[in-house]
Amino acid sequence: MQPLMYKIIIKIFIPAFICQFLLCIIALATVQSQNLEEYRVKAAFIYNFTKLIQWPENAFDKERKNFKIAIFGNDRLKKGFQTIDGKISTGRIISIQYPDPKAVDYKKILAESHIVFISRHTRLEQVLQILSNIGDRPILTIGEVKNFSRAGGIIQFFTRDDHLHFEVNIKKAEAHQLKFSSRLLKLAVIVNEKE
Repeated sequence: MQPLMYKIIIKIFIPAFICQFLLCIIALATVQSQNLEEYRVKAAFIYNFTKLIQWPENAFDKERKNFKIAIFGNDRLKKGFQTIDGKISTGRIISIQYPDPKAVDYKKILAESHIVFISRHTRLEQVLQILSNIGDRPILTIGEVKNFSRAGGIIQFFTRDDHLHFEVNIKKAEAHQLKFSSRLLKLAVIVNEKE
């Protein structure tokens, strides 16, 4: 009797387990695909920011060849940002870098960047360290964690009604000598830094 019961259990539970396992894999693949698409959209926003924000002349090297963007987060971001790496904006080639805050050249890469994107996958202490190391240099800081634009960042992405939006801290942008076009500001939510 017992071997028959085991056979019934195996016939019922193993296919159910396999189905459940496959559903988990499909769900994980869907989430990864959504993340990739999300970062492609954010990369497109950032590409447009390069055209609608004015940096001071001294922010670029003498050759004025590269528009350097530093991305902080995990490896999943790389595929999303590959879509703008090497593109040309305002006569400059966009160069994407993924600095490691523990690396020796981290501060040099940060200092030479024009845009720094800090993903939600970055620990809070690293976010604060990055913002502190940037200081008041003419670098556009963009984040996606809550209150980023109120806590020292310049632009913060957020989602409302399944659409991507962004906040801008104008006072912080001015402190970094960045000038936003009126077209860009019409699309943004304007915020003030916490006092």
